[in-house]
Amino acid sequence: MATPSRHLSAQRGFTLVEIMVVVTLIGLLCAIAAPAYQRLVKRTKLTSIRNDLRAASGAIQIYSFERGAWPPDGVGGWPTDLIGYLPPPDRWNQVTPIGGTWAWALDTDGTKAALRINNFTLPLAQMTDLDALVDDGDTTTGELFINGASLIYAIEK
Repeated sequence: MATPSRHLSAQRGFTLVEIMVVVTLIGLLCAIAAPAYQRLVKRTKLTSIRNDLRAASGAIQIYSFERGAWPPDGVGGWPTDLIGYLPPPDRWNQVTPIGGTWAWALDTDGTKAALRINNFTLPLAQMTDLDALVDDGDTTTGELFINGASLIYAIEK
C-alpha cells in the first residue's frame, strides 16, 4: 500500500518580508513618477493655453481682414458674429485649462484689441511660466500680461 505524499501539505506563498519589499519598491517608483507627472500636467495646460491664444488670435485677425475692423466688444464674452471664425470644438464658451473664461475686448486695459481670460485660477508662479512660453516672462509687460483677475493677450496695443 502506498503512503500519502507529505509534499502536498507544504504551504506555498510569499513571506511578509517579500511582500514588504515589493510594496516599498512600488512606493519608491510612485515617489519618483509623481513629480514628473505633475510637471507634465502643468506643461500640458500651459501649452494648451498658448495654442488657444494663437488659434483665437488668428481667427480674430481673419475676421478683421475680411471685415476691415476688429469685432465689436464682447462685453465679458464673445461677440456672436465672431463665433463662426473660432476653430472647433466649442471650447471658447467653457472654462479654460487655467480656470476662468474666454472673452474679447476692445479699448480696455491699455490695449486696442485683446483676448482675455477672466478670473483665471492658475497660481502666479505658473502664470509667469506661461508668460515665458508666450511672451517675455514678465506678467506685467509685453503682449501677455495680468491685470487684476484677468490674463490679457494684446493683439494690438
